[in-house]
Amino acid sequence: MDRKEFLAAVKAGTLRGAYLLEGVEENLKGAALQSLRKALLPDGLEELNESILENPATDAIIAAAETLPFLADKRLVVVREHPALAGRADADERLCGYLPRLPDSCILVFLCRGKADARKKLYKAIQKSGGAVSFSPMGDGELNAWICKGFAALGKQCEPRVASLLAFTVGNDTALMRGEMEKLAALCGERESVTEADVRAVATRSVECTVFEMVDAVVAGQEGRAFGLLRDMLTTGSDRLGILAMLLRQYRLLQHVKIMQFEKRTPQQIKQGLGIAPFAAERCIRQAAAYTGGEVRKAVDWCLDMEYQVKSGKANQEGALEAVMLRLFALRRARQGAAG
Repeated sequence: MDRKEFLAAVKAGTLRGAYLLEGVEENLKGAALQSLRKALLPDGLEELNESILENPATDAIIAAAETLPFLADKRLVVVREHPALAGRADADERLCGYLPRLPDSCILVFLCRGKADARKKLYKAIQKSGGAVSFSPMGDGELNAWICKGFAALGKQCEPRVASLLAFTVGNDTALMRGEMEKLAALCGERESVTEADVRAVATRSVECTVFEMVDAVVAGQEGRAFGLLRDMLTTGSDRLGILAMLLRQYRLLQHVKIMQFEKRTPQQIKQGLGIAPFAAERCIRQAAAYTGGEVRKAVDWCLDMEYQVKSGKANQEGALEAVMLRLFALRRARQGAAG
């Protein structure tokens, strides 16, 4: 079951038995649990009809589930961070065997931070009844719609293109996105609409966005800006090898662009073929225009070779990324020299 099906079941009042809320999207997971609470628990009687258990024993889970609701149809039992779902232990057979026998008066929800361990017996027991609900990051279209709706709730208008730029800039973590949206709404003041200029002025850039901008600087021959962006990423705790992997990904995207252009595909087909946000795809096409196919292939090979050198212990991580960037700038200067 995905989160949309779960929320539809909450709205329709058709939930039965045990559920597991897991996945990397903690903000959406928390919002789904709040929606369930609001739908299930009568106003003013929430505390009398909900049990929140932290890493409980099986006896405690069963006792809470067997307790009858008070002036309500259902009782909600929330189990947080059960070790049998985090891979730290195995659930006992009694708990797994009890789940199919849950009373109709109880909805049992296991809440797991991050992804649960699908190999565990408890996960399989919940999944068997269709109760495993995954909260993965939103896709581009869904995230953009969520951003526009979120701004509307804050009393601001946001065009789809501005939402796409914000998603590209911040990333797809909705908890971080919520904070950025509130910051932008405050920046607008009495102004009704959020603009691209607002996003560029104050939105916090993700590592992926910063790598895009770093490649923009390399393409433009702006060595100071490129190394400044690298320094910013390192200062905020990003790992050199992780940045190198993203730089490799970026040049692979440019390589895909060159291949699709060789195949005479239209710009729209290229954007769709890249499988990334439209705003990011447009920037990839612009970046690719600064290179020949052979030059992009060289850049990919350099990134791959340096990644192998570091991971195999033949090169130190310190300075490896900087060495690749210097080669990329040398590639650009060599092309300019040949053109001159």
